[in-house]
Amino acid sequence: MTLDLAAPAEARKAEIARAIKPDPTLTELPALLGPRRRVLLVVPPGTLEESYGKLSAAAGELPMLGLAFIAGSLRDQGHEVRVIDYEVNGWPMARVEDDLRTFKPDVVGMTAYITNMRRCAKVAELAKRLDPAVTVVLGGPQVTIFPEEAFACPDIDMIVLSEGEIIVRNVMNALGDPTALRQVKGIWFRDGGEVVRNPREGLVDDLDILPRPALDLYDMDLYFPPAHIQGSRVVHLLTSRGCPFKCTFCETKLTFGRSFRYHSTDRVLEEMAGLVARGYDSFQFYDDIFTVNRKRVTELCQGIIDRGWKIRWMCFTRTNCLDEDVLAIMKKAGCYLITFGCETGNDDLLQLLKKGLTVEQNRRGIAMAKKAGIKACSSFMLGLPGETREHTERTIAFALESGLDYAVFPITEPYPGTEMWIDAAQYGTFDDSGRYANSLLTENAAVWVPHGRTREELSQMAQDAMRQFYLRPRIVLQSLMNFTRMPPSRAVRFLWAGIRFFIIDRRRRSTAGTRY
Repeated sequence: MTLDLAAPAEARKAEIARAIKPDPTLTELPALLGPRRRVLLVVPPGTLEESYGKLSAAAGELPMLGLAFIAGSLRDQGHEVRVIDYEVNGWPMARVEDDLRTFKPDVVGMTAYITNMRRCAKVAELAKRLDPAVTVVLGGPQVTIFPEEAFACPDIDMIVLSEGEIIVRNVMNALGDPTALRQVKGIWFRDGGEVVRNPREGLVDDLDILPRPALDLYDMDLYFPPAHIQGSRVVHLLTSRGCPFKCTFCETKLTFGRSFRYHSTDRVLEEMAGLVARGYDSFQFYDDIFTVNRKRVTELCQGIIDRGWKIRWMCFTRTNCLDEDVLAIMKKAGCYLITFGCETGNDDLLQLLKKGLTVEQNRRGIAMAKKAGIKACSSFMLGLPGETREHTERTIAFALESGLDYAVFPITEPYPGTEMWIDAAQYGTFDDSGRYANSLLTENAAVWVPHGRTREELSQMAQDAMRQFYLRPRIVLQSLMNFTRMPPSRAVRFLWAGIRFFIIDRRRRSTAGTRY
């Protein structure tokens, strides 16, 4: 898919809509028909600071689940697979070179996001310089949304669009034969001087046919959750794919369409049982909307209860995808935290975002979770299209009075390819002067500012919102109680994040006379 940026916004949206409707039809895993290959899956070198900025000390570092699913699928097909996360290890590009020389892969694969495209390109250049015969493959949301951009890097041989577990197995069977590769749906690839654009592949209808993510290929002891997550050994799971909702800022539907598919309860419980046996006592369910299917959630919770697991877990969902009965069994099964995406405290902005929610629905959902004894977290986007200073103040006021236990206030950065990004010029401007840091899209220097606002004003309000929220007596006391229950390493990071954000950075701004 290539977006014609000169076309009217509605035409561009229609272009996206046509490209994100692959039918969920795939039902079989391709067996190994060609040679067994050596595959190196890479998380390029990087740092938490690059991704999270001043809050990096409170952020988590988790294994990349997308690569884990691809690794599991390729290993199940019979290939020799290694996964190396250079970011969590803190290893430089020189270590990538050493590993490429030692392992001598036939294929190097990476997951591309807008935040790591340049790093992927560096790894690709190095891999091709060491071995021009190696095949470099990119998958992930960035190349799915903007496939042509990937081929601006001369060292990228192939991209996989959307859901890759079956596609990469077909690629392995066809590798080395351009005629056979032209029959593999879901890829674009170089054939001489031509970029071959194959049609999209369907989605996997029954997720249970996919092998489990190969988390055992990661050094799991190196990873850690965000500072507010409970439990001594924490792991994250993905039990469903897709989202049926229409939010204008989200890229999920660009990758999976508006499909919603999920693993069976038995499959999820089987995977959890293996992790519990390995000593994991805390789970993060990374589904976009964990509670869309209430029957499935109830069955899963009952399965946890019946097995007598003493675990804790958190999830992400919407405030209108819950009721008191579901919350009660979630609490009984160990749920201690739900993260909502309330986004704003203004109904007109929620409507513009196509959230399908109201401020009152968000307030009721938070109250229900709290009544059930489950903590509530939410993200709020400051500087939305059409947002005035008064809108921002109402959002902060809602966060303060809603009963939330945790909140974050990122400044809006339209994600490329989304409806919000397409409409961005109507509601604001992009500043590419380099004067400001992009708080989300770290490899994109431009920041977006809504009409009538300034980046300095929004940054100041975001900083003030964090101080107002987290320096209240109830939240300070809660933080102290959580601090005493954390593993020492996580407690130190949590304390350092607070000191840096609320004391050191504030003094720096005061000394510099800078208003954010």
